[in-house]
Amino acid sequence: MDILFYVLLAAAANVAGGLLILIKRSWSEHDSYALMALSAGLLFAIALMAIMPEAIELHESSPIFIILGFGLFFLIQQLFSSHNHGVKGQRTRVILAGMLLHTFLDGVSIVMGFHMDKSVGLVILFAVLLHKIPDGLTLSSIIYTKSRNRRKAVYASYLLGLSTIAGAVATISASRFFATDPIILPIALSLTAGMFLYIVTIDLLPTVTAIKDRSISIYFFYGILLYIGLHQVLDLLPFHLH
Repeated sequence: MDILFYVLLAAAANVAGGLLILIKRSWSEHDSYALMALSAGLLFAIALMAIMPEAIELHESSPIFIILGFGLFFLIQQLFSSHNHGVKGQRTRVILAGMLLHTFLDGVSIVMGFHMDKSVGLVILFAVLLHKIPDGLTLSSIIYTKSRNRRKAVYASYLLGLSTIAGAVATISASRFFATDPIILPIALSLTAGMFLYIVTIDLLPTVTAIKDRSISIYFFYGILLYIGLHQVLDLLPFHLH
């Protein structure tokens, strides 16, 4: 029961991040692309500062799976876009699929951590919570920039939360039939890091740099600083376990 509470908490953080898109009454094109640049910085920082170090600490072969995650997402995008070259909607759906896979693996990671040891589970939960709100903000920003529809943007963050819950439930169900292998956790984290790096470098940053307004690029660095600041604030909380 405790595990499900923690999973629901993580899912709620995704939704909270998505709801940030409602803060402003209206978003100009500059604001929308600034949000995309901010999201790119957040994902970049999450991959390099949170997910990759955790994966490498858990297993020395993790860098291989980080590269595989990058390559796998490239292949997935090529397969999706092969029938509709240049259609932005296809790219958005691929990003959504990648983010849903990531949050599904978040649910897997939380449950596996608690199955290994409660203290391990709490540390993993903390690491997951650290990027859950930025994840929700990132996806809602991308969806809003592409569709200009706030409802779709917020619904996308709900999908992230549901995907987290689905990953947890699937892992709980599977653990009743066989013991979970500890190697699954670093592999899941590594694949996620690779996918995040692909989304940032191949999808988000090229879109931002194609905009004539060069002032938007600074928001990429604001995204990195935002993640560092959030990390520092959470480090001060009494339940921090690192």
